This record gives sequence, structure tokens and C-alpha cells, in this order.
Amino acid sequence: MDMIFPPASAELSEKPPGASPTRGLDVALWTLEPDSRGQPDIEAMRPHLSGNEWNRVTTFRDPHHAWSSAAARVLLRTMLSRYHGADPLAWHFVTEPGGRPHVDLTRLPFPLDPETRPRFSLSHTHGLAACAVSLGPWPPGAELGVDIEWTERATLPAARLARRFFHPDEADALESVPRGRERHRLFLTLWTRKEAVLKALGLGISNHLALYSCLGEPPRVVGPPDVIGHVAQWHMGSQNATPTHRLSWAVCAPWRAPRPPVRLLRRHHTGAPG
Repeated sequence: MDMIFPPASAELSEKPPGASPTRGLDVALWTLEPDSRGQPDIEAMRPHLSGNEWNRVTTFRDPHHAWSSAAARVLLRTMLSRYHGADPLAWHFVTEPGGRPHVDLTRLPFPLDPETRPRFSLSHTHGLAACAVSLGPWPPGAELGVDIEWTERATLPAARLARRFFHPDEADALESVPRGRERHRLFLTLWTRKEAVLKALGLGISNHLALYSCLGEPPRVVGPPDVIGHVAQWHMGSQNATPTHRLSWAVCAPWRAPRPPVRLLRRHHTGAPG
């Protein structure tokens, strides 16, 4: 199922590898869920993963988490192949000291320069995997992040956690919402937004969550410029990826006026990416 989110002035269509966007920054955002409510078929993922990726999958005791971890990597390889060329298993990755992965440009069968290097971000949770990949050339310094959470997990002490770890404005916003499902939903929305921002910045959650806020509709990323940059650099959105999953995405681009739009090609799959 294809959806454009948020509504764009011009519809974003599928592009052949290497095509350039005519306006703004284009992002493909795919999600994948199992095709049944029973035990997910983890073995079906094995032929589509590298040996190291499969070894990591086997460390999960929970089959649902093992499946979603494998599914995120399969999504990534499928999307890179579809939008940027090369066989899905031809892609190799390196990891920054902060934990953010990148495409290893030295091991591709064709040249890519830093501008056309695909940016990507992964997330997985119980019963769902998500992957965002940049389309076409992006300016130096532009990055993206995506995060998802399962909404049916045990209700958390949202206000207490937010007061301890979130920006004070976010803690105030949570405390103003009635306890129960509404507060739980807002907490997960803020959590996924903040995780998406940190993934775009290549930072871990330690000592960073309280430095910035992601409130509002549409959301605004506000915080110290030396940490998160200028507020105008950020594009962000949140949505229900499924009836039981909350998703947020963030794109950080070098600021300039007028601010370029971000257009998402949103696609959801069941069973296997198509």
C-alpha cells in the first residue's frame, strides 16, 4: 500500500536508481509486519541477510523480536537495491563511534559520492520493522531518523519517566494529559520523535533526551543550537504505522531559505517486502 505522508504539493513517484529530485528532499519510508498472528517465520529471512546479520538475529530469545530485527535488515537491503541499484546482498555497512550505520562506499560495485550516498535509518519493535532511505542526491550534512514503538506494551509511568529524562516542557505537557491511554500515547509519540532526532544526529540517548523538545502539531525540534542545530533545519512527522504501532520520522537538513520540503513515499508490507 502506497501513501504520501504528509500531503505534498506534487505526488512523489517511484524513481529509478540515481534519479535526482526536482524539489526538496525525498525519502522512502517502508514498514513490514508478519503475515500471521502466530509465530513469525524467521527462517524465511535468512537467505536475505549476511552471515553477521543472521548471527545477531539468533541472539534474540523472543521470536517476535528476532523476526522484527531480521525484517528491518531485509527492508534496508531491499530498499537500497530498489532505489539505488546493486544486488541486495552487495551492500556493506560501517558504524560510527556513536552507533549510526552508514553504507560502506568502498565496497560497492559502482561509485557513489558523498552527495548520492544513501542515508538510512532502521527501527524494530514487537511485530513491526521500519526503514527510511533517502532518494536521489542530498546536500552534505543532511541526515534522517525513524523510530517505532509497540503501543500494546505495558503502560509505563509516563509522567515520572518524562520528568526524569525528557525536556521540562515535554514533562509538563504529559502531566497536563489525563492518566491512561491518552497519556501513554503522547509518551510514545514523544519518545519516538526524540529517538528519531537522535538517530538523525548520530547520538545516543544518554544525557541527550532532556536537551531538546519535540512538541506540537506539526512538531518542532527546539533545543541548544550546538546540539540540535537551528529549528528550521528539522522536518518531522508522527503517525500510526499500524493500529498498534506508533511511528515518528525526522529529517535534518542544512538550513537555507526558502526551506526545502520533505516528501515521503510511505509503503506498508505484510509478510515480505515487495
